[in-house]
Amino acid sequence: MVRISALAFAAALAAAGIAFAASPPPNVVVKLEPQPGSKIAGTATISHVALDPPVVDVTIVLDGVFIPENQYPAGVYHATCANPGPTPEYRLTPVMGGRSKTRVKPTTMKPGPYVIAVFNTAGTRAMSCGALPMMHHEHAH
Repeated sequence: MVRISALAFAAALAAAGIAFAASPPPNVVVKLEPQPGSKIAGTATISHVALDPPVVDVTIVLDGVFIPENQYPAGVYHATCANPGPTPEYRLTPVMGGRSKTRVKPTTMKPGPYVIAVFNTAGTRAMSCGALPMMHHEHAH
């Protein structure tokens, strides 16, 4: 039977706690603005689940008038809200009843703007869109 002194055990826990406390960045909240012809706004919250490899949860909450049983496609686009492109970099769970949650494992992010957009049911027009803050993976010196 291996005996660990209480002091060594406490030190190991403290070290683990410090390592963990330094890891996950704070949640990022992206304001989703109504797009032309839409009155639907909301927020997308990006919370870090793990850092290496990176895993994030993207939770979308919309407010406005929409049909609860309809599915509104959503995604993360390497684009601007003015022109969110046909294919998302990361497809998100369609928004139903004003909510959607997706676990995303981001790979390398290309430089340039990214947006989170929610489309009409046909997927032809963005209803709500918000720009992601610039993601920096390198550590500040």
